[in-house]
Amino acid sequence: MKVRRYFAANMRTALELVRQAQGPDVLILSNRKVDGGVELLTAVGEADAELIEKFTPKSARERRDDTAPDELATVPDRRPTPRAVVVPPPAPVAAAPVLPDGALWTRQETIEQMQRELGALKNLLEHQLSGLAWHDYSQRSPLGARLLRALTGYGIAPRLARTIVAELGPTADYDEAWRQAIAALRQRISCLADPVLRHGGHYALCGPTGVGKTTLASKLAGRYALARGSHTVALVSTDEQRLGAHQQLKTFGRLVGITVRSARSFEALPEILADLHDRELVLIDMPGFAPADPGFRHSLATLYGLPTRVDTYLVMSASTDHQSLARIVGAAEGLALAGCCVTKIDEAATLGPALSAVAESRLPVAYLSHGQQVPDDVETASPAALLEQFLTMGKASPLPVDSAFIEQAFAL
Repeated sequence: MKVRRYFAANMRTALELVRQAQGPDVLILSNRKVDGGVELLTAVGEADAELIEKFTPKSARERRDDTAPDELATVPDRRPTPRAVVVPPPAPVAAAPVLPDGALWTRQETIEQMQRELGALKNLLEHQLSGLAWHDYSQRSPLGARLLRALTGYGIAPRLARTIVAELGPTADYDEAWRQAIAALRQRISCLADPVLRHGGHYALCGPTGVGKTTLASKLAGRYALARGSHTVALVSTDEQRLGAHQQLKTFGRLVGITVRSARSFEALPEILADLHDRELVLIDMPGFAPADPGFRHSLATLYGLPTRVDTYLVMSASTDHQSLARIVGAAEGLALAGCCVTKIDEAATLGPALSAVAESRLPVAYLSHGQQVPDDVETASPAALLEQFLTMGKASPLPVDSAFIEQAFAL
């Protein structure tokens, strides 16, 4: 009697291994759950009483001992163990079924662990390779490396900084190279010539919570009211999420005589805009959403479907880091934004992250907001004003830059 041991991920696979190796007429001595799968012990050939005794449970042995010898002789084909199993032919292979309750093993935990380990290994390799690439670049191009350090020290995103440096013409003079770099950055920035205050119309301000949408809407409405009269302006609040958002606009409206309407849902906007058809300027204050919230894109899609044209501007805070700004801009990718506005410049240490997001997205900038004075502390954006502010803030408080930060420009 030959005994063999089989190990597999599950019982079905183990039985298939047994069938392929020893055929269908095989005696399974035992099966048990082990770490990572199941283990089978099988036997073929002449029966070995000692082995059968060893692997037969006690209760089965007692039942067997109670059976008369001549009774056993009349059934010559009976296996002397209740664990005797005839391996069935393999069933057609189908899609992996959902494991029932009490299954011996599932791959899910192992797969998830492997995914985590592979992800950690990938991050480690990418980090090491980007470090080697940055070191090699520093050796081959000392001037380029110096420019990269300077631009990232002013808050420019590493990948954008590397792209700008790669476009520079041949020069050995650092000052000239720096002027070329700033000129290349300026070419990536476009601005709008006072679209709201000059022309009027219907506009919506969208963006995450806390970037200053309500304050900016109040500033623009106040400026227009001073120039054309408060009867020409209306504000619409759709922010049901932030506590007191409606009340803030209504208080401002009472102070300056501007009509303020509250929309409990986006479905109410067509009727509200129809009631305000005689107003030259209507500003819609949108609710704040996280970039990953599908409601953000849904709200913008609703605006584009209105019978009245509404130009939408994305509001970005200059005090937000570049990675978060990139997620905000990415959340609105593919949607027909008219442009963007940069707020809270007075709260930012550098304008580099905001400029990086503007340059990478190619969104035109309409207005710059700084401070809490309404209707003051807002101005029309221009490339010259943005770059002047960027250079002034960068010189006043350059950011500490380490190699690990710059290495992001060389990540795969």
